[in-house]
Amino acid sequence: MFKSCLLSFGLLILLISPFEAWAAEQDDSEEMVPGQAAVTNPAQSVSSLDASRSISLEADSLVYEQVDKTYQATGKALLKQGEKELTADKLLLQTATQDTLAEGNVSYRDSKAEIIGSRLRLNLSSEQGQLQDGRIFLRQGNFRLSGVDIKKLGQSTYQVQSGSFTTCDGDIADWKFTAKKIRVHLGDYATAQHVWFYVKDTPLLYSPYVVFPVKAERESGFLMPNFGNSKEKGVMTSLAWYQVIDRNMDMTVRADYMSELGIGKGLEYRYLLGRENLGEMQYYHVNGISDNSDTYGFAWRHGGTLPGDVWLAADAQYVDDRQFFEDFGEVAEEYNQDKTVSQLWAQRNWAKLNLVGRARYIQDLEQSNDTTLQRLPELSIDLPRYRIGSSPLYGSLETLITNFNRDEGEEGRRLYLRPSLAAAFRPGSWLELVPEVALYERIYDADSPGDEKTLPEFKVTLSTRLQKVFMLKDWGAVKIQHSVEPYLTYLYRPNESEEDLPLFDLRDRLSPRNLLEYALVNRLTLRKDHNGGQPTYREIFNLRLSQIYDIYEARDDDLDEKEPFSDLRVELSVRPSTRTYLTMDNLISAHGDLEFSQFRATAGAKDEVGNGVSLNYSYRDDDIESLKTEYLSAKVDTSLLKPLYLSFEERYSLYEKRSLETYVAMEYRSQCWSLFLSYRDRLDDQAVMISFALAGLGKVGSITSSLSTSEAE
Repeated sequence: MFKSCLLSFGLLILLISPFEAWAAEQDDSEEMVPGQAAVTNPAQSVSSLDASRSISLEADSLVYEQVDKTYQATGKALLKQGEKELTADKLLLQTATQDTLAEGNVSYRDSKAEIIGSRLRLNLSSEQGQLQDGRIFLRQGNFRLSGVDIKKLGQSTYQVQSGSFTTCDGDIADWKFTAKKIRVHLGDYATAQHVWFYVKDTPLLYSPYVVFPVKAERESGFLMPNFGNSKEKGVMTSLAWYQVIDRNMDMTVRADYMSELGIGKGLEYRYLLGRENLGEMQYYHVNGISDNSDTYGFAWRHGGTLPGDVWLAADAQYVDDRQFFEDFGEVAEEYNQDKTVSQLWAQRNWAKLNLVGRARYIQDLEQSNDTTLQRLPELSIDLPRYRIGSSPLYGSLETLITNFNRDEGEEGRRLYLRPSLAAAFRPGSWLELVPEVALYERIYDADSPGDEKTLPEFKVTLSTRLQKVFMLKDWGAVKIQHSVEPYLTYLYRPNESEEDLPLFDLRDRLSPRNLLEYALVNRLTLRKDHNGGQPTYREIFNLRLSQIYDIYEARDDDLDEKEPFSDLRVELSVRPSTRTYLTMDNLISAHGDLEFSQFRATAGAKDEVGNGVSLNYSYRDDDIESLKTEYLSAKVDTSLLKPLYLSFEERYSLYEKRSLETYVAMEYRSQCWSLFLSYRDRLDDQAVMISFALAGLGKVGSITSSLSTSEAE
């Protein structure tokens, strides 16, 4: 962040390059010598001094020096050249070189900047110059720079004496940086001596010497240091260096001190290669102190296309201990993580063939990883459903070759095949009948006695779609289509023993199936026609009811209590607008009391100015006590008190009757700065965070309870 802050400051200085000085400055006595030219009457003007450059000059009095071809204007001098406009009490214009010298109440403006000062040298052709006792306002970014003297010392070197910088409006800026001397090397680095950070007129932070980049491209440098305190980590200090390696890659190296944990070292490497190959690698190591042992973590994410249209992707993660996530995880999905899954896969797709090679490694963080089954490697060859000639038949093929290995337990290899043949018939004009026949073939090379198994499967689906379109005249060119879609599927898979086969995953135990699944979908789709454009569609309502009837269980005389009907599944999605939604996925018991065995619901709404609310409720009943859950989370954001913006999040276990996490945040937004205050309370840690951001610079400081990766702004 520190680098980001000073980078913006450096960029501002870079933008003032039009005011470079030209030759050595002349004496005032040599520049304006009265009596050497004819004196015109007051309120004189001259134009077309150079027709190709279109310069005009007006003043109360104009004096022209024939020998030097110089105009001297006094009293409300006004010079114009296109969109450039320069006014001053006195102005000297040399027509041969287009050099100007303006003094007294100097004001210059063009489409990019406004300048006010006591004295300005400016070449109208090169736009190079020197400003004294001046202020520069750059419209883009609202940057404001002032200095006693801004001049050029070399081809690309500038020096600002007693300067300041801000992005705030007003005579007294809410914040600003001041420096006694700033030396700028364009395209390289700038140095500042005796730098102060002010709030209003009060100095708060001081640095005797600062180095920062002064070009628009990324540049290496130190990031803003972080300081904080945490119940678990203690007092924290963090410092990072950002290094540009090339135009398409960079890295961040960081060092952290945590008084209760130890010394942390981190490395992040980011890259963007050809054919849109991009990725990021992260490594973090902590030297434990006191009773804490060393710990480390690694992550790699990559995605991109290799030559031959092969898609290569990686998502790898590894830590030496589960405590790593508890210490450094920021959200529940991280600090509750009990395993890591690392995958690397390459994929090539053709018109009728998909080929995927995959390697997956699982790290169990709660128990010994010796018995964890790994898939190293796995090859998938799929032939998606395709039509056979002009017949109503469709074929498909799934092929999966897997090598299972682990340190302890059965290992082996398996060839999994599922060829299928389906047909599509439309009896009448409103029914669709799709029968399908498939075979499950599994061939093993393992220690178990069973080395092969073939199992047939038959499925038939009968469906239809009834629909009607309603015109909403009062809403303009809007139509709503209501459709009712019933489905009926029969699935049969014989009951054959597979106990002699190895047991690696669910494909090794294909449970018998003799069931009916029936479903009814109610759907509302909104269509809006646009003049001269394509219509847009949005599904605003979807209700799906489905249930399974198990014929095997209904015919099993060995069961005392038969429950062939599955829970009734109710799925609902309501989206009346693009900013409001309600989704539900519930199960209702079909036997015994009519009650929910599972209830999940989410709802939310937001507007365009920062107000929003979301709710998430989850309930699951289970005979196993540890699997019962009842969970509620809520989030509220509001801008009703702006410039004060508030956010509240709560995660609460209704089953355990305790809060899992509470998060409250406040942001105060001013014209050129923001102040952030947040409080987070979770089961094993409490944290307070204070940070602020300056417009144009990003966040430049923070007091936080957690170590998060700093990024270059």
